[in-house]
Amino acid sequence: MRIDKIVCFIVSLLVVFSLLAKPRVWVYTDMSDPTDRRQGGHPQNDPDDICTMASFLLQANEFDIGGIVYGSTNRKSLGDPTDFVQNVFVAAYTHDRPFLEAAFGGYPEELPFMRSSITQDTEPIQFNPKSVYAELEDLESVAALIDYASEGPVYVLCWGPLTEAAIAVQHCLSMGKREALNNMTFIAHWTKSWIAQGTPEAPFKVANCRDDWAACVFLHEQAKAIDEVKYIELGSVGQSGIVNGGENYPRFDEFQKSRLGQIFINSKFYHGKPDQSDGSTFWLLRESFGVTLDDYKHDGTLTMDEEKRNRDGFKEKGYAILDDLFQRSDAAAVGNPFEGAFIADYFTYVYQFLNGRYYIYVPYDATYQFLDTSKNVVKAGNLVRGNHQLDLSDIAVGDYAVIVDCGGINQEFSLSKTD
Repeated sequence: MRIDKIVCFIVSLLVVFSLLAKPRVWVYTDMSDPTDRRQGGHPQNDPDDICTMASFLLQANEFDIGGIVYGSTNRKSLGDPTDFVQNVFVAAYTHDRPFLEAAFGGYPEELPFMRSSITQDTEPIQFNPKSVYAELEDLESVAALIDYASEGPVYVLCWGPLTEAAIAVQHCLSMGKREALNNMTFIAHWTKSWIAQGTPEAPFKVANCRDDWAACVFLHEQAKAIDEVKYIELGSVGQSGIVNGGENYPRFDEFQKSRLGQIFINSKFYHGKPDQSDGSTFWLLRESFGVTLDDYKHDGTLTMDEEKRNRDGFKEKGYAILDDLFQRSDAAAVGNPFEGAFIADYFTYVYQFLNGRYYIYVPYDATYQFLDTSKNVVKAGNLVRGNHQLDLSDIAVGDYAVIVDCGGINQEFSLSKTD
């Protein structure tokens, strides 16, 4: 065979292999145990990461997953979410995986879950731009990412605050680890937005940036200044595009037949649709759902027109995204789903939120009763699944027990009505 034909053959093989290669990904999620509640009764962190994780694991065969770091947040006094991760996600994936593997193939046997290093003490670690972070002995979940990035390119999916991502970049810059740095591409959900939470006057005033402002500012600045720091800012397109694009999807109830499907459809079914907003970070990598890597620059910049265009691109594919997930969930529907009581126990909330309003969230249709300190029923009602704002204007200021009958069990919550 002529040498030029051999070269062409090798190049063709390399092209084929590159097309078949799965994206290597690393996930930083601020996911917490939803039974770990902040003052007022709401889960410590937004359950959207739980919904998103179920979506991610349903399509785990599409990625080479290097690590899933949970509890990566700046919430003070956060409990250890490990038992929740094991009892819910590991149990669900272990159960559903054989059916998913038989139908689609390529699902990893084990999931590389890892607890975040920054929340293992009472006081969470925040990014300090004056530190060089030369030593990472106490930051194992950062060191593990850098080791993984040293082996090849990796997309770092940021679903919450940017603390660990900023520390990783600072360490690599300070210690001259240019190869690892160059191999990392950070894809961030909602650390800037012109159209949701943020405004044209203050686009960075969004939750994931506010939670560790120094980390957010540092990464955006470094991405603008240094070519090796690759940062893709998605803005609000996960919420305003993917989630809103799924409104009135006709097969939502059928997700109840698999365990991962149950988590996806029940953990945060707000306003009639599951909130997998963080999923924009990986649907982008799937390349077939309206928006791709080519639609974003790698320097962290995002214009209002770009955010609106990509919102619309994802929104147009909202049903296609849910169809993809449904096919996977349906393949695992031959197994045994979790009992309704199991789901209800984790994903029923009664709370006064930061806006001062009162809410109940139930994963299934439910009834509720408010009992005063004398055990008298002062308010009662029926609820369909989802989130509900409560009008408590007809009851007095004071402390109440709230009994919720959902999923075949009664749960009791405490709620204080204030002025």
